[in-house]
Amino acid sequence: MPDKVKRKDDLNKKYDGRLPCDCTTAVGGTESGKKEEKPLFIFCGQGGRAQFSSIDDPPVNIGSVAVDGRGLDKVKVKIKFSSIINLTSPDSLADPQAALTFRLFRVCNGGAAIPLNSWAYEVFNIDDQSNLLRFNTSFAFIFCDRTNDGRLCDYFVEVAVDNLFSTEISVDNVQIQAIAQ
Repeated sequence: MPDKVKRKDDLNKKYDGRLPCDCTTAVGGTESGKKEEKPLFIFCGQGGRAQFSSIDDPPVNIGSVAVDGRGLDKVKVKIKFSSIINLTSPDSLADPQAALTFRLFRVCNGGAAIPLNSWAYEVFNIDDQSNLLRFNTSFAFIFCDRTNDGRLCDYFVEVAVDNLFSTEISVDNVQIQAIAQ
């Protein structure tokens, strides 16, 4: 088992001149607790795979979902992302370490990609007596977004390697969905 698996998120940071919405009131209800009469739209995305064996490996787009908000006013979007992270180290004498950054972007109507948020994943100080170390864990996040006008927007997740020592790391079984209202 790992002694230290660390996950950070900075969900409260500003982006695109707006603050992220509150997930508890953004999709499916209002602050007063009354249900909105707006319908919910569910969008399923495409997941991919990334494998890193060197700190010099380029970032990889690992999942995307298209959200059609045309015809909706003050659209609220909830993005749900999940994945499995696999760490493999052939050298049990070394202390394998890895750090990844997951970044969520939005592109609307063919415009420029806008970074919405990022999450860090780190693993280090793994205790294992075997010659070949394998460590699997899940990584997920939920993000709420608001747009003032209904547009066709693509949301995508990019993963980049920040640190890699005595190991290989992969991200697979990626799932990404969106709920819009």
